[in-house]
Amino acid sequence: MLGSLVSHQARAKRMSNGGKRSLPLYISSPQPCDYLDGETSKSLFISPDIKVDSSTYEYLLGVGFRRSGQFVYRPHCSDCHACEPSRVVVADFNLSRSQKRVRAKNKDLEVRCVETDFNELHYQLYLKYQKSRHLGGSMENFDEKAYKDFLCQSLGESVFLESWLGEKLIAVALTDVFANAASAVYTFFDPEYAARSLGTYSVLEQIQFAKSLNKRFLYLGYYIQASQKMSYKKNFQPIELLHNEKWERYKPPSDTE
Repeated sequence: MLGSLVSHQARAKRMSNGGKRSLPLYISSPQPCDYLDGETSKSLFISPDIKVDSSTYEYLLGVGFRRSGQFVYRPHCSDCHACEPSRVVVADFNLSRSQKRVRAKNKDLEVRCVETDFNELHYQLYLKYQKSRHLGGSMENFDEKAYKDFLCQSLGESVFLESWLGEKLIAVALTDVFANAASAVYTFFDPEYAARSLGTYSVLEQIQFAKSLNKRFLYLGYYIQASQKMSYKKNFQPIELLHNEKWERYKPPSDTE
């Protein structure tokens, strides 16, 4: 995750939040890229000493930042610009045929919105997911404290959207809620139910959740065209990508739906 960010090398610059507040930014040391083989990555991040409130973080989302726990960061790689911030335009979103099939496949699920307190059931599901999907990764052996720092911390209002199959919890999606937008932070699910496309289903539920709250956008994190783990975001149309500090609608090369 972002542990390497705290071993920063130098102060980079200061960012103004709409002229209201100046935020000190730091640059991380280089580290192997999590998404592109053979690449290294660096990030800008807000000083850990700064308390970022909800309105400030919503502004930062709009200029390409994300959070991991309470660390707020943005990719800052010299020779690579593959990470593109993405957001769904909630009011204009339309289900594709494949997404309609995912909805139908999961019509027997019940979605519950709960607070982001530590929950042992969530924690055990998270560990099961990591061991299946990210074997040997940095998050596979999270202890309880690390889990709490990652998923139970917030910069404002956050909720867990739980998906239940009868009496069995099979998916959890952490979602931040702001004045004008929501943000999909992290989703984990029971790998035994992978055939249900629970990752896609959880995004659809978060879009519906944002729509029910009259939010303009659902932020989805970074779209990386060359990464299978990150390129799925283009399937949620219409989606906007941040290019040269300007949000632009993504235009698929061709309609394959």
